[in-house]
Amino acid sequence: MSSYHPAIELPAPDPQQIAHSSRLIECIIQHIEAAGGVISFRDYMQYCLYEPGLGYYAAGATKFGAAGDFVTAPEVSALFGQTLANHLRDLFSQGVAPQMLEFGAGTGKLCVDIIQRLNALGVDWLAYSILETSSDLQQRQQTLLEQQLSSADLQKVSWLSGLPQAFNGVVLGNEVLDAMPVNILLKDKDWLELGVAYRDQQFVWQPYSSDSAAVQQMRQIDADQQLPDQYCTELNLNYQPWCKSLAEVCHQAVLLLVDYGYLQPQYYHPQRYTGTLVCFYQHRVHPDPLIYPGLQDVTAFVDFDAFADAALETGFRIVGLFTQAEFLIANGLLELLPAAADAMQQITFSQQVKSLTLPGEMGEKFKVIELHKGLDLS
Repeated sequence: MSSYHPAIELPAPDPQQIAHSSRLIECIIQHIEAAGGVISFRDYMQYCLYEPGLGYYAAGATKFGAAGDFVTAPEVSALFGQTLANHLRDLFSQGVAPQMLEFGAGTGKLCVDIIQRLNALGVDWLAYSILETSSDLQQRQQTLLEQQLSSADLQKVSWLSGLPQAFNGVVLGNEVLDAMPVNILLKDKDWLELGVAYRDQQFVWQPYSSDSAAVQQMRQIDADQQLPDQYCTELNLNYQPWCKSLAEVCHQAVLLLVDYGYLQPQYYHPQRYTGTLVCFYQHRVHPDPLIYPGLQDVTAFVDFDAFADAALETGFRIVGLFTQAEFLIANGLLELLPAAADAMQQITFSQQVKSLTLPGEMGEKFKVIELHKGLDLS
């Protein structure tokens, strides 16, 4: 597995950040000691991102935008959400229930852009629900929505801490799958799952299991891929239970997910021998998840083949997998470009479109997968 390299210069955390991270470190150490000296990387990543009050997504630091650690498509441009709204209008016109359920709404900007565009299109939408487990992010979303939406719109927005008992409509997820904790595996003649231990005042990699569920599944994948020795990669075992939970509550629904990832021939390419796991800290990208616990985002690319298999097994029908550029352009991105007031504004709009669609930006790395359940649309 890649380890942190001193040549990658990261900003030093301030004293408040160090104190926060230290509390999470103590918490993880207790979990490691209780487990006998080593935990799976999946559990470590879960604690780093979601430990209540301490994990990256569960605490109060700014994550998104220029002041955070990374920028998502809704922060790049309102055109992203507006184009998604164009597609929602088309789905609603074919009989899909005009309500939305968004997983992990970030700053809330995607919700705002979609609602404002639907209103401009004259769409009579019923409700917009946000499933958000972070109380801090929920407060930030509520503040933005109160600033940007009318009171009539706000009355149709609600926040959930878990899935509803039943749902018909469109389920949205922008960069949701990549934030799921993953298992880390290394091929050393045979496959081995790596875990995390704590020695000499730092977290370190340590063998975890040679026969875990992740190892057994990786052996099956490798039977097709024939990966070289010393190949390190990730496996996301959350796709199937996540799709199953959604399938149980969705009766007639469309699932639209936007994320960065590959199909398996690219995901398990022989040259991708250090995997796809990356960390984001103050707009720096680096490969070491064992530093700055709670202060940095830890993420892995999506295996869209594995996710599609899980979706099919749980009752969804795959309508298509598109690059973000293909999806946005097909749904009217270029027609949405407003008339620029001056040359500088024209440059701004042009830069936004390039960021969303160019291959070297988000255009090809990000994919849009559309799934249907209980629907037979044209």
